[in-house]
Amino acid sequence: MIGTVLQFTDLQELCKPGGRPTLATVEAWAIRIKLRYTYDGKGGLITTVDAFNAAIGLGQAANQERTYSAEDLIG
Repeated sequence: MIGTVLQFTDLQELCKPGGRPTLATVEAWAIRIKLRYTYDGKGGLITTVDAFNAAIGLGQAANQERTYSAEDLIG
């Protein structure tokens, strides 16, 4: 991991702990969990910690804005 960027080796470990899944396996897993990713310059995938957290339900997706009604805010 570099800063908040998850590299392909990180994604392999998250996809299949203790294994070395192929690019196709990691990509299928990323699609299944709706992980936003891009390709690196070495034939792998990269993403961010925030995107991973959003995909597994630990955070709000970056492209979604949360809106509240007045009733929600007042209680």
